Formats: sequence, C-alpha cells, structure tokens
Amino acid sequence: MKSKQRILFGSYAMVLAIIGDYLLGFGTIGTSSDPDAYMGIAWNVAPDWRYALSSILGFVCAAMFAYGATELLRVMESEYKLATSKLYKLFKVANWSGILYFAFIHIGICMLPVVFNAGIEATGDIPIAAAMTIRVFKSIAIPMVVSLLVCDLFVSIGWIGMVLKGMIPVKKIFLICCPVCGILFGQLLNVIAEGMDSGTESFGWLVLYLVCAISLTGEKKSQS
Repeated sequence: MKSKQRILFGSYAMVLAIIGDYLLGFGTIGTSSDPDAYMGIAWNVAPDWRYALSSILGFVCAAMFAYGATELLRVMESEYKLATSKLYKLFKVANWSGILYFAFIHIGICMLPVVFNAGIEATGDIPIAAAMTIRVFKSIAIPMVVSLLVCDLFVSIGWIGMVLKGMIPVKKIFLICCPVCGILFGQLLNVIAEGMDSGTESFGWLVLYLVCAISLTGEKKSQS
C-alpha cells in the first residue's frame, strides 16, 4: 500500500475506538447533578456485552493504530527530517505509548462498570457496589492518568508546536486537530447530554491522522 493508505489506518483505528468509547461511556456510569445520584454519580446498569465488545475493539484499534503510527513516524523522519526535534520526540513518544494505551484504557475502564454490575447483582445496594467500583478504580488510577497525559498531552503539544513552527506542511487552522482539543470539544457536548464526550478524545486522534495522511504524503507544500 501507499504511504497515505498506511497512515490512514490510524484513522480507521480511531473509528473503532470511538465505537468502543460510546459503548463504554454513553448512558453508563457518569457524573450527574440529579438529586438521586449517589456521590454525584449516576450509577446506571448497562449490559456486560457492551464492555466486552469495547475491550475487543480496543485491542483491534491498537493493532491498526500501530500500523498507521509506524508509517507516519517513518515519513516524518525520512521525508521531513524531524528526528532531532524535541517537539517531534514528544509526538513520537505519545504515538508509541498510544499503541499500549488504546488497549489498556478500554480494558481498564471497562472493569469498572462490570464490577459495579456484579456488586448490584450480589447486593442490590448502590453504595456497596459503588464502593467496590471505587476501590478497583484506585488500583488503576495512576497508570490511567499517566497514560492519558503522555499520550494526549504530549501528542497535542508536539503537534501544535510543529504546525505553528511550520515544520510540517499543515495549515495552521489544523492545529486544533488533536486529542486535547477533542476533549475540550467533548465538554461542550456534555452540556447537551452526559456521556456525549465519550468518543471525542479518539476523534481528535482520528482527524490528526487524517490530516497527516493528506498533507504529509503528497508533494511538500510551503506553509500557508
């Protein structure tokens, strides 16, 4: 396949991730201002198959993303000579980390509502089931937060910096095509309905890879 087609696998992977994100997040456990919410959280029971499918999609996503990321990093180093750039190194670390993160995040987070479902089934008591869920969350919170920062923050800093400095032939308007901007956009969607932000982080990765596939694999153009 051509380089463009290979890089697009990063976008294809994120389509699966978005589906998995919504299976995991929409209409399930989430913050709520409802007076009936426990500890400010709506503890909704959803079928376990949603979390199982989300986990599977996370693994497939990681494999497809690895294929696209490998080609994108090769192009950036061989065609645009970015190997020594600090901004590119942040971008590279984030992409390599993402290969593991995209599988781990689905497995790790999917554990939480399954634990809650099991607690409700066993006790019928929301506070007890919630306490079980929070205990499991504490055991995975640190690696989850670190993974999120390394992947989403590093790739966004690297991307925005490279675009602003004209290191890659991408129009400056496309600096918003990154995970952090996707997360911020998701917070606006949450005003419409809780859980609407579920796939927006992955959408940020999707458009980033789409822009790269289109802009970096043709003839080099002068920065607009």
